[in-house]
Amino acid sequence: MTLALIAVGAVLVSIAMFNKVPRIAPERLDRPRPGGGVATAQRTVTALRPRLADARLTEQGRAVFTAVGGSALIVAFFLGLSGL
Repeated sequence: MTLALIAVGAVLVSIAMFNKVPRIAPERLDRPRPGGGVATAQRTVTALRPRLADARLTEQGRAVFTAVGGSALIVAFFLGLSGL
């Protein structure tokens, strides 16, 4: 329980601090054809790659994320002290 609260709190506070969220976006990679032949249409491979995107939080949203994340971290601290 304590580790889950630490993870959730850290994620929420970091989103509020940096105003960025991870997003998985496809990336197109052009690969040459095997054998070196000339093709009329090149093959493209799409690979999924994580990127940071703007969270577009307002000041009120950042305050809520900071408050909830900080509260989760405080609760995790006291649960850790109590041995749970």
